[in-house]
Amino acid sequence: MNLLNFEEWVDEKILKRGLDYFNKGKVISLKTTDGSHFKARVNGSDVYNVEIFLSGDAVLNIYCDCPFNGGYCKHKAACLFALKKGELSSLVESQPTPSNTSKDSLNSLLSNLQKEELISIIQNISDDYPEVEKRLLFQYETSKDEIASSKKLIRDYINGAKRKGFIDWRHVNQALQGAELTLQKAREKLENGDTEGAILLSIAVLSPVVKMLHYSDDSNGSAGTVINWAIQTIDNSVTNGMNHLNEKEQKKLFEVIMKEALKEYLSGWSDWRYDILKICTYFCHQGELRTKLEKQLDALKQQVNHSFDKKEIKLLQLQIIEKCDGESAAERFIYANVNHSEFREKAISYEFNKGNCEKVIQLCLQGEIADQHYRGLVHKWQEFRYKAYEIGGDIENQRKLAKELLLKDNFTYYEKLKGLYSLEEWEPILLELLEEFEKEKYQSSTYLSILKVENLKEQILLYCKNRTSSISDLYPYVIKDYFDDVNDIFITYIQRFAEEVSDRRGYRSVCAVIKTYKKAFGTLHSHKLIKELREKHNRYQHF
Repeated sequence: MNLLNFEEWVDEKILKRGLDYFNKGKVISLKTTDGSHFKARVNGSDVYNVEIFLSGDAVLNIYCDCPFNGGYCKHKAACLFALKKGELSSLVESQPTPSNTSKDSLNSLLSNLQKEELISIIQNISDDYPEVEKRLLFQYETSKDEIASSKKLIRDYINGAKRKGFIDWRHVNQALQGAELTLQKAREKLENGDTEGAILLSIAVLSPVVKMLHYSDDSNGSAGTVINWAIQTIDNSVTNGMNHLNEKEQKKLFEVIMKEALKEYLSGWSDWRYDILKICTYFCHQGELRTKLEKQLDALKQQVNHSFDKKEIKLLQLQIIEKCDGESAAERFIYANVNHSEFREKAISYEFNKGNCEKVIQLCLQGEIADQHYRGLVHKWQEFRYKAYEIGGDIENQRKLAKELLLKDNFTYYEKLKGLYSLEEWEPILLELLEEFEKEKYQSSTYLSILKVENLKEQILLYCKNRTSSISDLYPYVIKDYFDDVNDIFITYIQRFAEEVSDRRGYRSVCAVIKTYKKAFGTLHSHKLIKELREKHNRYQHF
């Protein structure tokens, strides 16, 4: 989930409540020490603690200690709104509320109890809530084999969430609690400088959670998020701890990470395999480890058949070269593999940086031929080519390419094209463009956008006559000059629509159009139309 569009992942009612909480200032604190791990307090029926883990704009995981058990709660949503709106620095601790006071009273009460009394309280609570005992033991026991106990915890939660061998979407978050507790502990080890411990705990999460995907409904992406979180923690641990590890320690961790990347459970999940192998490239300043990784990548390349896998392996090889051999060697490798679109894009970037627009154009034209069956790639190469023409001041080729892109329904090039002509030159060009669009069987959205931008009312009216349903959106452009025509089109559309509907949902849709008609033509016209509809469609007397 991405912070910039997290609203797409959260239930609309929860979003509304979360936004209300945020606007009312119920997020009473939001802090971070590293820019990726955020701790917040939200004042609701109690004061709840929320933790958010970010990598850039990606939300790796988010927790709230409220009793809500349905995924995202309003407290999480409120904190996400606060982060998205950049409220971190302006949020300060509020004055204690009754809820705060209650919490302070509890702290005061517990601090005055004897050790034996506290032990008794914890034991009694653990008897009533076995989940509490499980979490306390995992968090605080001094286990000789921390990895084994973590794996057991992860398995216990996964197995406990199964129903007849399957985990439905409602129980996926429950199944992942063991993995999340393990990753929290890994995060603590990372913060405390225990690089190896953080890596080993994160690796312990991967296999059981990836395997869980085979017998669970992860339609909300929670398991995938946990896997990405684990891989990101390994990545952060290596990058943050590399300078504090000696060669022997680096070699040990390299072997552990590469071994995990090549395990069978990642077959079919190649994205994650390559993400883990990418972490191995960080160790390639050691010649011995570089040789091992390159041999393994060569062997892997022989085992795969899909072009995606071959490309990903080559990208890993490029990262090794960039880290170890410098820009010239990397450039040679890029050109040797320029048939892959990612490498072509890198080559284009190199040539732009060198100011070599002619080479950029050559690479783009070759790419348009090589990728002619992939519309998105062709469009990308054409956009790069246009940029090269712009930089080079090639007006004629800018005109040709902008027109071509415009006719392919890319309206962003309309103003660019128009700006390449004087006002006198533009009028015949515009007419020529409109003629080209009007030849099409199905006129594009770009054609309509041009009509609106240029305020071509006669053509907009004709467009509405040919597509009566468009009148609901386009009437403001033409009603002043073509009142009667617009009225006729609207009535024709509503009458046809009413004849087609056969259920309550369709009826409501017709009513929505009638409301738009009333807004455009007023009460008298709308009442007349409604009366006609009631007479003709007596089954719908609520028109």
